[in-house]
Amino acid sequence: MMPIGCLLSGPLIDKLGRKTALMVTNLPSCLGWLLLSRQPAGLYVLYVGQLLVGLSVGLSTTPATVYAAECITVNYTGLRGCFTIMTSIMLNFGMFLTYLLGALMPAYVVAYVAAFVSFAAFIFIGTLIPESPPWLFGQGRRVDAEFSQRVLRIAQPILQTRRAQSLDGDSAAAVRLRSRIVDRLAEPDVYKPMAIMTTFLFFQQACGSFVLTAYMIQLLGGLGVTVDAYLVTLLAGFTNLAAMVLLSVLLTRFGFKQLSYVSCAGYAASMVLLAAFLLCYGGGDSLVINAVVISCVLLNMAMNGLGLRPIPYAMLGELFPTDVAGVAGSVVACMSSVFNFVAIKSYPYLRIWLGPGVFAVYGALALLTLVFVATIVPDTRGKTIKQIGDDFLRKKSTADGGVDGVYRKKSCTADEVF
Repeated sequence: MMPIGCLLSGPLIDKLGRKTALMVTNLPSCLGWLLLSRQPAGLYVLYVGQLLVGLSVGLSTTPATVYAAECITVNYTGLRGCFTIMTSIMLNFGMFLTYLLGALMPAYVVAYVAAFVSFAAFIFIGTLIPESPPWLFGQGRRVDAEFSQRVLRIAQPILQTRRAQSLDGDSAAAVRLRSRIVDRLAEPDVYKPMAIMTTFLFFQQACGSFVLTAYMIQLLGGLGVTVDAYLVTLLAGFTNLAAMVLLSVLLTRFGFKQLSYVSCAGYAASMVLLAAFLLCYGGGDSLVINAVVISCVLLNMAMNGLGLRPIPYAMLGELFPTDVAGVAGSVVACMSSVFNFVAIKSYPYLRIWLGPGVFAVYGALALLTLVFVATIVPDTRGKTIKQIGDDFLRKKSTADGGVDGVYRKKSCTADEVF
């Protein structure tokens, strides 16, 4: 259900607004957890509950990052990475907290807690935060947009993209823009970041970023670890969460690209070391096995949380123009969910076919991801959303033989030329 939720989130974000999309996300989550809390619960009730929670996770992939990029950090672009990464931090904190509560209390009580959190989030979002000013302006609601801008204390102009500027006070133009969404997806400031982020997320999933998390219990048992697997899982989850928190701090000084280098290199090292140990060590000393395997797993979780897992999702909120951020981001997030499904389901077969060599393959793919980030992924540090989109358009205009690489449209005013 996650890919379906991702696809639905785009129309919700662009048609109903960022705030409303954030509120809607909590409805299937609350209902799903209430179904999972039923005692006794029938098998199909558990299925429906899980499907609703999965749908909610898919719906939540892009609204928060888009809202953060448009509303929270426009005055301080250096903090944008820190705030957009919060989506991944809170998602991992929720998973860690769920596992921790599951170790302390019955599952149905955990489900009640999760349902309450979903309901509380619905109420707080509805009452405490305003709608995104760029979205309101795009709908022709200029007065509401200016009010929301004052509440958020946004010092820069409301508009973030050249397309949005053409909608000034013209609601009919907004309707025409929505009807031409397919045409927008064919323009370089949209299709280029979509292609880049889809490829980035493919590499993220292909190198097993979520595989160890999904199979942690079985993997530790299969590798001969004698320490309580559930304790190691909690420790690994905490390590991953702590690394993401550290990432949010480091993003105030470094960009996504620089931290991705460190993350991909460290992730590759953890996988190669694990594969080399399993292939070369023939002894049966449980102390050595515990020390090396657990160290590699914790290093993997730390390096994963330091960039490879959260950074691609955080970038979904800042690479796309405001008028198509919802649709473009949801399509890319949908593809990521499909890649995630394939990566997790293929791991048992790869483990059978390749043995410990599967970890070496994951390490090699992580190094390939590093090369991709270094050569293809744009550096967005210190740039506004409009400047990022302008870069993609400027590259096209240079390739088309524009004068001095400057892209101009006949309908543009002098102030709109870039």
